[in-house]
Amino acid sequence: MKHVMKLAGLSLVVAVLVLGIIGCGSDDVSTQTNTTETSTDSNTTEYLPVKVGMLATDDLLPLWVADHDGYLADAGLDVEIITFQSPMESRAAMTAGEIDGLMTDMVVATQLSAAEGARSVTLMQSAPAGILASPGSGITELSELAGVPIGCSSPTILEFIVDRALTDAGLSEDQIVFESIEKLPVRLEMLMSDQIKAAALPWTLFQLATQQGAIPILDQDQAAGYSSTVLVFRDGFLSQAGARETVVAMLEQWDRGVESINADPTVYLELLVEKANLPEPLQANYHFRTYPKSGTPPQGQFEEIVDWMVSKGYLKESIPFSNLVF
Repeated sequence: MKHVMKLAGLSLVVAVLVLGIIGCGSDDVSTQTNTTETSTDSNTTEYLPVKVGMLATDDLLPLWVADHDGYLADAGLDVEIITFQSPMESRAAMTAGEIDGLMTDMVVATQLSAAEGARSVTLMQSAPAGILASPGSGITELSELAGVPIGCSSPTILEFIVDRALTDAGLSEDQIVFESIEKLPVRLEMLMSDQIKAAALPWTLFQLATQQGAIPILDQDQAAGYSSTVLVFRDGFLSQAGARETVVAMLEQWDRGVESINADPTVYLELLVEKANLPEPLQANYHFRTYPKSGTPPQGQFEEIVDWMVSKGYLKESIPFSNLVF
């Protein structure tokens, strides 16, 4: 009975969290070009208004801080941050031109670029997910996952991370087994109840599962080299006069936010709780990640993801790195 009550409580927490978790997207991504013209004086840069979309995760915290602490306003920037309830909603808004930029992962960024509609302007955080074993599995190492079905979904960045991590651990292709569980709350509950022995989960759920007794198999530091979250802008926005200057100015304030967070992240716990809808179990001892300053997304990571997507049939043909970044 206690086990059932524990899972019921966990379900309520996950229902809040899942609204802000990175998900997957299809290959059918189309983009509408924003044809709005912005007039600028030849001697004066006029920053464009910017709408940035995201899910309720901690990846965009430096921009929230830049807004909250007045850095954006002081720089003369008009940046609206829009939080979406699901990956599908955010991507639909991006392709419809309702937002100019989107915080996302490298698989989605590649899909958007493949549609000749978007480019990544900066990395934001390291790999967005890790791997855990269930509390009763007895599994403590990646090598022990040979032949073990791993809860995941495809085509997603989580699938890529699992594939690469297990390959690096010495597993052959036929030893890497995925169990498709699309819904993150279901995946988490199945892991915690030992219905599956392992699962890939985004970091917020990763922390929650760890607190509940799941065993970290691929943690934040181990996953960091596999991929990054990125900020993607529509070509329709980037082609406008003043767009480059606007993006550069915004990223300068992003860097100020990074410096503020890394100096003392606890100052911004209340802001993160509010913006990312962190549930109570994570509020007392939330593990802040160290944020990198803005910079070109790692070429090697993007190229490896593109090659992987082509090999899996998720992408029809390869895309050069120069077409993926701005």
